[in-house]
Formats: sequence, C-alpha cells, structure tokens
Amino acid sequence: MENTMKTWGIRGISADVRQAVITQSQKQGMKAGEWLTLAILEKIRQDRNAGKALVASNRKPAVSAEDASVVLALLERLQGMGIEPPDRMKRKAITLVRRCMVLIET
Repeated sequence: MENTMKTWGIRGISADVRQAVITQSQKQGMKAGEWLTLAILEKIRQDRNAGKALVASNRKPAVSAEDASVVLALLERLQGMGIEPPDRMKRKAITLVRRCMVLIET
C-alpha cells in the first residue's frame, strides 16, 4: 500500500509547545502527528458546537471569551506537565483576558 500522506511543517511553534505535544502523545501511545490531528479535530468540533461566541473588538482582531478560555486552559496544562510557559505567552494571555473583560463590562 502506498503512503499518500504528505509531510507538513508548521513554523512558529515554540519549543515548549512542541515538547508538550511530544509528552502528551507519548502518554497516549500515539505519534505526535496523530495526537495533533485529534487535538485539532476536537478544537474544530468544540468551535462548531459552541455556535456564536461572545466577541470583543476594538479595531484589533476579534477576541472571544471562549478563545481566552482555551488559551488559559493551555497554560494550565503546560504548568500541570511541569512546563513553565514563557513570559511572553503569559503576557499575551493576560492581554487576551483583559480584552474580553472590557467587552463584558461594557
């Protein structure tokens, strides 16, 4: 049987996120690509089932409360695995949450 799967690379993924993918895929006895495929499909399913999300916009890209929640959950998972998220990632998460809070307060 011929393997018709093509190799796909994604630039801009930080080393800590790559390590988290490797760790999680190994825990589940899967290859990293298989684990990523399932994680991406699950995220797509959740987004579709969520319907319309609360969206904040102040001439910057739209931010939904659900997206902020996903980012915070990712940070918690990384810390739960003993991986300290980079300060830059933490600052961006705080900014994301603040944008959502401004929308909720107004």
